[in-house]
Amino acid sequence: MKAMITRVQSVDVGCEPSPSGSGEVLIQDYLETYLLFAARSKEVGERGFLTNLGVAVLLCKDCSASSFGYPNDEGLQEHPLYAHGIADCGSSFLEVVDSPWVAEMASRKLASARRIWGARQMDWEWAKDHSMRHFIVTLNEKTFECLASELRVEKFCQTYDEALAFVWQRFGEH
Repeated sequence: MKAMITRVQSVDVGCEPSPSGSGEVLIQDYLETYLLFAARSKEVGERGFLTNLGVAVLLCKDCSASSFGYPNDEGLQEHPLYAHGIADCGSSFLEVVDSPWVAEMASRKLASARRIWGARQMDWEWAKDHSMRHFIVTLNEKTFECLASELRVEKFCQTYDEALAFVWQRFGEH
């Protein structure tokens, strides 16, 4: 059996949270999870500054678990994965490789499928899906973590009201 070596690496979603922004919002229902935050460009623009991109609507595709809260940016050193590379990444969007959280959730999912479907003499091999990834987003006032297959910015909006309306519309489609 391969030994797990947990490490944290950067993930590119095309923007970064604004370091001066706050007001991050997590919205999720039974099918979709969205994180809204004030965003800025990753690259310096023609005028020599980072560009304000408005409010990013980040989709956490196939999200199966999430956490939103402590630590904020000042308390990040107390995060249990800080020593695994959080400080060295240079990005607020991170992926945990060989994540203990992914391993724990995959084990639970497999045990549940084996118990439920196996007892009915039905196939439970589908539960061996390995698309779950552990993401961390470090924000100004909160840290967001999720188990999902992908992080993707769906849209940049001018205001939080516009971003919320977009999410509510998406929720109304299912």
